[in-house]
Amino acid sequence: MKKKMVPLLAILAIVGSAVMIYRTQFSTAQKFDLNPYQALGAGVAEETAKLLGKKGSVLVVSQDTSEFRNDAIEGQLSAFQKMITKSGVSIASILNYKLKPMDRMATGGAVTRDQFLELLQSHPKADAVVLFCGFPPLAAGDYEMMRQRGLKFVLVSGYSSSIKKFLEAQVIHLAVIPQFETPPATAKTPKTLREWFERDYLVITPETTKTLPY
Repeated sequence: MKKKMVPLLAILAIVGSAVMIYRTQFSTAQKFDLNPYQALGAGVAEETAKLLGKKGSVLVVSQDTSEFRNDAIEGQLSAFQKMITKSGVSIASILNYKLKPMDRMATGGAVTRDQFLELLQSHPKADAVVLFCGFPPLAAGDYEMMRQRGLKFVLVSGYSSSIKKFLEAQVIHLAVIPQFETPPATAKTPKTLREWFERDYLVITPETTKTLPY
């Protein structure tokens, strides 16, 4: 009897471990911290409203999540919408763009030129464009058209040297990028979305590009 019990106990132990692993993974997924992403959306909205003098309308470009859910993208976009409206600026339109595999390779994940220009042409009275993605690949004539319209561009993305060039050329008027250094382990946990935003992100304008490393 004892000999039969040993393998049975071993099996039960394995099953128990599997259940614990599943519960831990499920619990971790449930506790996904949205604060940094909601803070990003709210912070970008505040900075955009300042750029526009708390008036006017904006176009928003963000990745489509209807097919593959992304809590981070949805969290930041939802927070942006709430804060920008509260700040007195309206949203003229939101482009949730999709990319084919070849387009993704060509743009690096940014919205395509065709989708981007169609959005601008269909909303001629918009005052600014907020891109939660990389800047699209454009032709020289496209930049001239945007300058003539007086559109303001806010870019929210990871940092690359091209962002500095765009800011200096005033193609982009505001960039929000991740902080270059992670906060120390001893840093206090932020209590508000604004504190999260200031801890995790940098706001760069054409006048402050000298603070960028390259």
